[in-house]
Amino acid sequence: MKKNSALYFSVGLVVLLAIVILIFGMFFLNEKDPREAFNTFYLRFTQVSTLVLDDPVKVNGVKLGKVENIELAGHRVVVRVRLRTDVKIPKDSEIRVQNIGIMGERQIGMILGDSEEYFTPGDTITGQFDAGIAEALGLAGEVCDSTKVLLESVKKALNGTIANPDFQDRFKTLLVKAESLEDRLMNMVNTTDPQLKKSLDGLNQVTVKVNDLVDGVKQPIDNLFGSADKVMGGANNLISELEGVTKHLDELIAKVQSEDNTVGALLNDRTLHDDLVKTVHSADSLFRVILHDGLDVNVDIF
Repeated sequence: MKKNSALYFSVGLVVLLAIVILIFGMFFLNEKDPREAFNTFYLRFTQVSTLVLDDPVKVNGVKLGKVENIELAGHRVVVRVRLRTDVKIPKDSEIRVQNIGIMGERQIGMILGDSEEYFTPGDTITGQFDAGIAEALGLAGEVCDSTKVLLESVKKALNGTIANPDFQDRFKTLLVKAESLEDRLMNMVNTTDPQLKKSLDGLNQVTVKVNDLVDGVKQPIDNLFGSADKVMGGANNLISELEGVTKHLDELIAKVQSEDNTVGALLNDRTLHDDLVKTVHSADSLFRVILHDGLDVNVDIF
């Protein structure tokens, strides 16, 4: 009987110890301390990449929490995290999904701000996403795909040009024609080069003669321009004198047309003009009678 009681007691003690070890093992593996209390916050990101459950949440580099849940909410991803109750998050804090390993490991990083206003537990906070190794590898894959497509295009282009026998034959024919054209050009240059040099020499001689001619006629031309300047001066004086004569003529015409002198009176008096015309006609008639009948003079002596 005593043996059975001792056996039962031993079995019960082992089971109890196993339960205690299991409980403490669960807390240890989940990094939970039964004596610590935690608050829950919700973080919203555009994407989280390789972030998974139980990834750490570090505040200014210190691990003070972990990720409890990740779910899609509309066009954003909401991550539920738990933090120790002694952690207060100012409203100007910076929260990011950070890359921490070469295999794409992630964590939530918080840099606390200086604001005196704090988020309360249960609030939703908007964070930012930092690209890491996984995004770089994805981009490298896209680059590789684009490079592959580019190489295929280059290969097709080469097959349609350089690797094509028809293109090679046409290219060889073009090279032969180009060489023949080069030979003809060289022959033409060799033929025309002496003539061109001779023409240039003749042109140089003509240039020298023209320069000598210009130097020879420079002095006479300068003298001619000097004489022209003198002639222009005389012409200016003549023009001045003509202007004076014109002025005197204008004054004389004005005086003639004026009624204050005899000529002006004769020109402006119509009656005097008519009398003079009648007198001239009478004198003309008298002269005609004298010429025709002669002059008869009667002298009476008293």
